[in-house]
Order: sequence, then C-alpha cells, then structure tokens
Amino acid sequence: MDAPGSSTDHDLIVVHTAFPDAHVLMLRGTANAHAHEDLEKDLARAVGTGHRLIVDLTALEHGDENLLGLLIGARRTHGVELIGPLSPSFQHRLDTAGIAHWFTIHPTLATALTPSHNTATRRPS
Repeated sequence: MDAPGSSTDHDLIVVHTAFPDAHVLMLRGTANAHAHEDLEKDLARAVGTGHRLIVDLTALEHGDENLLGLLIGARRTHGVELIGPLSPSFQHRLDTAGIAHWFTIHPTLATALTPSHNTATRRPS
C-alpha cells in the first residue's frame, strides 16, 4: 500500500482554475481506478460552479475507462469540452469506443476560452 503523499505510477494531479464563464480542470499524470473517487469529486465540484466545464488533457499520460466514464457522465449531465492534443492511448480509447465525435476538442486553453470556439475540432456525428 502506498504511503500518503508518496509518488507512484498511478499519481494524478488535478488543478482547478476558475474563469468568469468556465471552470477548467487540468489533469496531469495517470487517471486510473486509483484516482477514480477523487476525480469524481473534482468533476462534481467543477460542475457545481454552474460554468462551462473544460478538461485539459494535454498533460494526461494515461486515462482508463474510469476517466472515460466520468467524462461521458459529465457530458450527459452538464456538458464538457476538452483541450488536447490527447495522448495517443486516450485518443485511441475514444476512437475505439466510437465516441470521439461526442467531444469538442480545443487545441489550447486560450481557444477553449474564446467565445467563438472556431478553432475546436469536432468530428461529425
């Protein structure tokens, strides 16, 4: 068992940043079953702000089916936008599940926060 605060191969760091019309969660590290409960709380906190939810996945090394499930749930109940590029493995997970087109993926935080969202990539349904 890992000691509190120890560095492990399943560490996930979540950084919350509030903007006037958006709440951004930046995920860094590995999102797996070990991080599921805390990540679920982080998403609930962000959704609770009532602002747009943007999840920055540019520093995500690995995201498993738990993360995918949380993002799908957030999309259904509140809406969620992503910032990429996504890791090849997480992009593959979205493609394999056939749901990559469900998410707007912005190339940068600045473009995600731009009201026009013209630079987002959304695959046709």
